[in-house]
Amino acid sequence: MTKAAVVLLAATVPATFAVGLLIADGKRDAGDPLIRLLLLLVTATLGVAVILLINAWMTKNSSVSDGTDPASRRRVKAALRDGSTSDPQVDALARKEAEQQVRRRWVPWALGVVMALQVLHAISTDRTSTRRTAGLGAVVWAVVLYQHWRTTQRARRYLAGPPTAETAEAGHGPA
Repeated sequence: MTKAAVVLLAATVPATFAVGLLIADGKRDAGDPLIRLLLLLVTATLGVAVILLINAWMTKNSSVSDGTDPASRRRVKAALRDGSTSDPQVDALARKEAEQQVRRRWVPWALGVVMALQVLHAISTDRTSTRRTAGLGAVVWAVVLYQHWRTTQRARRYLAGPPTAETAEAGHGPA
């Protein structure tokens, strides 16, 4: 994902330069449909690149189970989704992963602020296309916020459940 974000960021530089050249030639202004489309694409590309970079950073730095093999990561995700597992190693990794998720208390606030900014932008503009774009952005951020909330609820539910016997002996979770 980091490579995709870098490619997207690299693509926005020439696109931004092209928009500047089109405006500077004196024949077009910022109200021209081509300029508006290019500006919208540049903004959307930058937004996607930033989201990909943040997602790559959070995935790389927050996951306790990253050091495990892909099959174990899938079992950890399945355990968190299902609410329990009988494998003590997967249980221990899932509990650590759930604790990481619960500790990210700043994420809902950040997502809520961005969503609120999109709503304010949609309300404060007179242009219909901008309203639609900002409204769509607000819906997207609301979906991301909902997914984060749902993941955090699953993590809390998993931590509240009983650990396997071996995990409890190792000191993870309530005994």
